[in-house]
Amino acid sequence: MIADSTLKQRVLDELRWDTKVDEAHIGVTATDGSVTLSGHVVLFPKKTAAVAAAKRVRGVTAIADEIEVHMLTEHRRDDSEIAEHIARLLEWNVSIPDSGVQAEVNNGHITLTGEVEWRSQRSRVAEQVQHIVGVKGLSNQITLKTRPTWANVKKEIQDALYRSSENQSKKIRVSVSGNKVTLDGEVRDIHQRDLVEDAVWSAQGVRYVIDNIRIAQ
Repeated sequence: MIADSTLKQRVLDELRWDTKVDEAHIGVTATDGSVTLSGHVVLFPKKTAAVAAAKRVRGVTAIADEIEVHMLTEHRRDDSEIAEHIARLLEWNVSIPDSGVQAEVNNGHITLTGEVEWRSQRSRVAEQVQHIVGVKGLSNQITLKTRPTWANVKKEIQDALYRSSENQSKKIRVSVSGNKVTLDGEVRDIHQRDLVEDAVWSAQGVRYVIDNIRIAQ
């Protein structure tokens, strides 16, 4: 088990190293592998970048994201302005033909709903929306239409781990029920677990993932 003080320092170092993160007002605490990020940033993408950076640190088994977005005056937008921007973005997004995606904006917090064919489309919409000026938070509730198969899901995991030189696919167990995938097994760190999840979501038709993967201690 990594000492709490050591893990905290590793996370702080990773936040400083990542140029997408503004760590000046971010606090870090660590307890038995669980890391809490607190403080504030001026833009929502800075918040998501900080969480992503912490996930990459070896020894982090869980993250509590308590970072707030304290937006500068020049970045503030009315909900109606944000909604109009999202509508134009969805209209221009050629990767989602006849988009079935809807967005609700409440005090700068966006909830995305609807259905798309691929997980990559779901992720791309969220990635683009989070960079709209004025966004304070994002909940991505977009679902996928078709059903996955065990063979496709397993292949996506194996291919992703192979591309990333992470030879861990034999330690992952996959079960498929309808459009729900359940993952079991053990990986080295949160980053590797995210890699497996990303691979599963890349399989067409996956709508729900139950991740029971453990982080090795």
